[in-house]
Amino acid sequence: MIKDTPNKIIKWFSTKIAEPWVLRHFASIKFIGELNVEQDRSCLMLMNHYSFNDGAILHRICRTILKKELKAMVIEAQLKAFPILKYVGCFSINKKSRKMIESLNYSAELLQDPTIMLGIYPQAGLFSMHLNTVHFESGLDYILKRTHAIPFQIFFGVTLLDYLENFKPVARVYLKEYKGERQVDQMEEAYNQFYFECKQKQQRLFNPPERVIDKIG
Repeated sequence: MIKDTPNKIIKWFSTKIAEPWVLRHFASIKFIGELNVEQDRSCLMLMNHYSFNDGAILHRICRTILKKELKAMVIEAQLKAFPILKYVGCFSINKKSRKMIESLNYSAELLQDPTIMLGIYPQAGLFSMHLNTVHFESGLDYILKRTHAIPFQIFFGVTLLDYLENFKPVARVYLKEYKGERQVDQMEEAYNQFYFECKQKQQRLFNPPERVIDKIG
């Protein structure tokens, strides 16, 4: 496991230089949905993982909406490719290593700190945003069982892109608090219901005929 080692100078650089540099590739970023963030509770943010640049979006959510300290679980190969990320709050997980449990235990420990937002991509890898379903890997279930007594908040995030009238994509980031049971199967079902609703909203941009909008089932 590669642990995060936050560095004030690099964190300043990531906020002032790196985040704007990555996000300049979008025509705009729109955050949709109000979140009631409690500052005396930590946050678990679950998002779909469609590209490396969604890390900058997660960074902005943490910084401007949740106003927490960023901690994010990253696939070890990705963290080795971009080692600077460990100075911003990223730590690694390797599904093929015995040290995976160390990463999951560390994640559970982080949620004891109310100043922290823990970002996890439950798919545990990069996948197309055009998938009809977002799958949750088993590591999240382990974390939930280790943190059943910790009163942290759980938020869902879904990022979808469209160009439409722009030369660059517009990123729409749909946000919602999850208040259901902390059972991974129920959370996965709730996330996918939200994911489907977000895709429907995205499809309705520019008012296409209702018959072309995806229907449940």
